[in-house]
Amino acid sequence: MKAFFYSGLLLCAIVVANVLLWMSASAKEAAFDQAKALYLSYFPGFLSNANVLTFMSIVLCCLSIYLLIRSQYQLSSIYRGISVLFTIVNGVLISWYLFTLM
Repeated sequence: MKAFFYSGLLLCAIVVANVLLWMSASAKEAAFDQAKALYLSYFPGFLSNANVLTFMSIVLCCLSIYLLIRSQYQLSSIYRGISVLFTIVNGVLISWYLFTLM
């Protein structure tokens, strides 16, 4: 079950890295369109679409939540606490990504 736990953490880390990349790109450029172009330039052609990246991040967060919840029942209390924390982080990230789709 630790494999589920670590896989969930890895998926969450990927999404957090994506958010940090967006924050870095938007801090470098003043205009939104330039920041978006800079952010999308880091991805290969088939992923350089903001909506595709948003949906992919939502799916990764949902999968991470599933893996973290599934792993909670057979881990020690420390791992369980970390799992709950990252489940909440994933929930916040999903909310943020859904808000950006509006």
